[in-house]
Amino acid sequence: MLLGAIIPLIGLALMVYIGIYNRYWGDDWCYNFDFKTLGIDGAIKTYSMTGAEALRGYANNRYSLTLISGLLYLTGIFGAKITAALVIVSWFIGLFWVLSNVSKLVGFSSKIAVLLGTATLLYYVLYISPQRFQILYWTAGIHYSLAIICGIYLLGLITFQATRKSRSMLVDIIIIPVAFLAGGFSETGNAFLLASMSFVLAAVWFFKVRKTDWAVRIFPTTLIAFTTLFVSLLVLAFAPSNATRTEVVSAERSGVLETIYLSFLFSFDFMVVSIKSLPVPHLVFFAVFMSLPILSGVAPSEKRADIFRDGVIPILTSVIIVWLIISAVHAPSVMFYGAPPDPRGKSLARFAMLVGIAVIAWIIGKEINFKWNNKWLVLLSIFVMTICAVYTARTITRVYAGLPAYIYRAELWDERDAFIKEAVRQNQTQVEVLVIDMKGLGVQDIMKSKDMNGNWVATCGAQFYGLEAIRAGD
Repeated sequence: MLLGAIIPLIGLALMVYIGIYNRYWGDDWCYNFDFKTLGIDGAIKTYSMTGAEALRGYANNRYSLTLISGLLYLTGIFGAKITAALVIVSWFIGLFWVLSNVSKLVGFSSKIAVLLGTATLLYYVLYISPQRFQILYWTAGIHYSLAIICGIYLLGLITFQATRKSRSMLVDIIIIPVAFLAGGFSETGNAFLLASMSFVLAAVWFFKVRKTDWAVRIFPTTLIAFTTLFVSLLVLAFAPSNATRTEVVSAERSGVLETIYLSFLFSFDFMVVSIKSLPVPHLVFFAVFMSLPILSGVAPSEKRADIFRDGVIPILTSVIIVWLIISAVHAPSVMFYGAPPDPRGKSLARFAMLVGIAVIAWIIGKEINFKWNNKWLVLLSIFVMTICAVYTARTITRVYAGLPAYIYRAELWDERDAFIKEAVRQNQTQVEVLVIDMKGLGVQDIMKSKDMNGNWVATCGAQFYGLEAIRAGD
């Protein structure tokens, strides 16, 4: 199992390394112009702007994204280079913390299994992400990842409270700012977190009614987290700047019933298409988590397990919960545009789906171990885990194959940046620069336009450098 953990860790380390070739892109120009002229405090205050002043090229109401982007901006281009490292490291630590807490609650003691589960889950979430570049390497786009990460730390605080012998008021206090930050990254992220926390709250209440000690202890903590997330949703929804944003969105809003129906339909399609389009990665991921309880010392039951109570019902429940959470991820886009979210938004759905698959695979592996525990089952599981490790190692070579393109893009960006700065020193007011289109990485130079200031990115870029106009042309 140690080898199985090391391989995805190598893959994650490679993704971190690729991040040093990251640069500004898209909304980064608009945020950076505001940070440069208004400061972080002033940029956050754009939340309250109205009229033409509120149209700034980014969503003013996403206060958490503005704050994080501003902190990274303070370090200059170095902030863009460490974006992937910050995302992966914080995501990994949070997942490991949560899984360690859960393992304590269920009496599971294998730290290697927790490490393997953490590394495998995070690696495959990023490897088969619908848009890896935008949720990992784009500073203004990582709010989808940060919503998940902050949600994980919320769950970490809740499960940590559950492992304690007495309730900590400090945890209840800390969870308020964490939840408020988590809910402020985007409407889609907030919908994902609220839906997920709703099921956590329902599960805790279920066990609280049955006088389970840990559930009684963490129910107030979970309720605080849920309530704060709901407050953050209201803060997003009632931002004064939203009035201007909604005026420029021409799409007709979907009704409540239509939103619910389409969200369920699109989420079902997403799950089916995900498995049909990427069958091998999902199968390998499933096999790893099915083998874990067999190889990590989950003791077989002394009496025959109730397959329906301990297997079928939990699996069906997991499927329904994942479907509902993915539907919640789709709901904001369906309501405003009548369509599923773009690929980066679907990254939240991919995370929820893989967590659900991991849970289902673990349940199946545990039930198999209960019924057929013997040395042949262990040997078979070792063989399966070895095959999965080989496949995972092969996927890392594919990630590595994209490195030259990231390096090339960084070189072009640096040349263009130096060219623009030199033009500014020469008192030029309008500049045409090299276009950087790396569509193979999911990166299209959206500064490109037929006109000098033909889109909002070109306008923000020109303002950031102190120019009247800028255009990226062939």
